[in-house]
Amino acid sequence: MGYIIIDLEFNNLRNITNYYKDFFEEHGKFDNINLENEIIEIGAVKVDKYMKPISELKVYVKPTVFPVINPIVTEITKIDINLLNEQGVSFEEAINKLKDMFEEGDVLCSWAKDDVVELIINANHYNYNDLSWLNEYLDIQEYVTKMLAHKKALGLKAALDELKIKVDETKLHDALNDSIYTVEVFRRVYNSRVIKNYLVNDIYNMPALHVSNLENIKIDEEKLMLKCPKCGKKVELETPIKLLNWRFAGVGVCSKCKSNVLCEVLVKKTLKGEEAYNEVNSIIKNEAYMNYVYKLESSDE
Repeated sequence: MGYIIIDLEFNNLRNITNYYKDFFEEHGKFDNINLENEIIEIGAVKVDKYMKPISELKVYVKPTVFPVINPIVTEITKIDINLLNEQGVSFEEAINKLKDMFEEGDVLCSWAKDDVVELIINANHYNYNDLSWLNEYLDIQEYVTKMLAHKKALGLKAALDELKIKVDETKLHDALNDSIYTVEVFRRVYNSRVIKNYLVNDIYNMPALHVSNLENIKIDEEKLMLKCPKCGKKVELETPIKLLNWRFAGVGVCSKCKSNVLCEVLVKKTLKGEEAYNEVNSIIKNEAYMNYVYKLESSDE
């Protein structure tokens, strides 16, 4: 069993008219393209269960979807069209190189779920159907955030800083180097017993895709775990789970230890298009508890 930590770099058309004013007049609208981010580089590091390095991968991918490399992408990654034309390979060849790193029992890892989502979306675009080697998955960002006792998701640079890992910032935003830095963070908080609780056994059913319009969503409370973060028992909700700013929230009391608990729910979609929930439950003091009760009850008015 090993862990294969990937990082991807993308090209896209975000704010492209800031650089090419007549871009869409010259190249069309791309409305029929089912791809927002085109992979232009894959970096990967494989380590064993003792965190010892086994192999590395760095491969550029020749673009076929978007006709120019977004200047902001070049500014951040130092990747331009000349580099891709000289050293790039087809998407199929690039992903096959990644596939060749996998053996039975290996776990795909990335810093946040975005990269694995884009890997699958790009594969679908190119009609690359041999993804059976993508089995278990680990979101290292989620794991590290919990292990370092942060409530909000840590960025890679923030985690490197907190763990006092020396960083050459000129090497960031290179797919292989970012994979190497991710491994360094992972190594420092790795626990072979705890890690099993964070493995996703079905990539296609994990909460992965951002949902932009939350107004029409109603949380199915029967699908929530509502576990007390202190003792693990069921939280009895005092308020329904309602939309509160950027996430859904409710408050309740633990049925066993009687702790006040704030239950926050992030709604995402799976790669199959179904709604999925990420729950974050926190112990809060009486004053904060009453404030949330007031906010949630006021939201009905």
